[in-house]
Amino acid sequence: MSVRLAGHESNCSLLWRVAAAQGVDIAFLLDELGDGEPGQQAVQPHLAEVFLSSPAAERLAAMLNVELSRLQWALPHLRETHLLPGQQARWEWPWYPMEHYLVPACSRCVALRGGGWGPIWLVWPESWKICDRHGQFTHVRQSGSSMDLAPLAQVVRAHRQRQRFEHRHGPIGAYLIADAFAITGWWWRKTVVECWARRAQFAGQPESNLESAWLWMHPEALEVARALLDYERQRAMRPGGPWAVAEAQLLEHLAQMADVLELPPGTWRIPVAQWLHQHHRCMPPVAQMGKPGRPVTALIHADDEQQQSLAERCCLPWDWNDPSVPV
Repeated sequence: MSVRLAGHESNCSLLWRVAAAQGVDIAFLLDELGDGEPGQQAVQPHLAEVFLSSPAAERLAAMLNVELSRLQWALPHLRETHLLPGQQARWEWPWYPMEHYLVPACSRCVALRGGGWGPIWLVWPESWKICDRHGQFTHVRQSGSSMDLAPLAQVVRAHRQRQRFEHRHGPIGAYLIADAFAITGWWWRKTVVECWARRAQFAGQPESNLESAWLWMHPEALEVARALLDYERQRAMRPGGPWAVAEAQLLEHLAQMADVLELPPGTWRIPVAQWLHQHHRCMPPVAQMGKPGRPVTALIHADDEQQQSLAERCCLPWDWNDPSVPV
């Protein structure tokens, strides 16, 4: 059967495409794979995920005439840790929330991989995704549409630099990127920044669009993360303090940013002060044994997992991307 695999695709997304390619109902396809819970019905791939047992996954691989290992390479939720227990061929739609989002693939990926059998939905840690191959932005709430980032070269460049930043600095890079987005997101909620509004205009979007706001502030969030990293590096050299010089340098750097962005005087300090408070308690740096980066010294992040979403990695107590939550 000619159904091309797409990296990070959800199980449910692939099954709907396979059913369309076979010309059968999704319920019929599920019956071919195994038994389901009584009363459970097929759900559209943008709404939920379906999980399979190992025997059901093997049946799917045989149906597609591919090795199971290749399926597991492409589909994260077919990997061992996500398979349903037991040796019975079965499937299940869980009622509990997933750890990841279901984000639409970009239009060019769908054109190349979809085969005309329907949209492709990806398992992703964030509610949004920038396609590294095609330079398009998609969001969980923007089904069926992609934003071309060609007019936003600075944003695409910042996105790639952010990926290198996280790869180079390991867990601390991931945590500080999350914190930096929370700080710049707080600024975005409080005032209209000309350069962010201009980027939105170039993309043909309203500056107030919550789904796309990650894009407008991407370059500045990266700059804030670099400033936070400089602060943590200085603290790592003196874990017992005092840190007055490091704090002064951080505030001076961010004050210069605030001037360029024309943020309200004094107001921009509020999220930064909260971040400094959250990061006040720290532990001595640990030798890395040849691994990239170093653990963040702030105890607030000591038990965090790098693979969480930005919102989950962030130590600040607000969700700037939720309009119902005040900041």
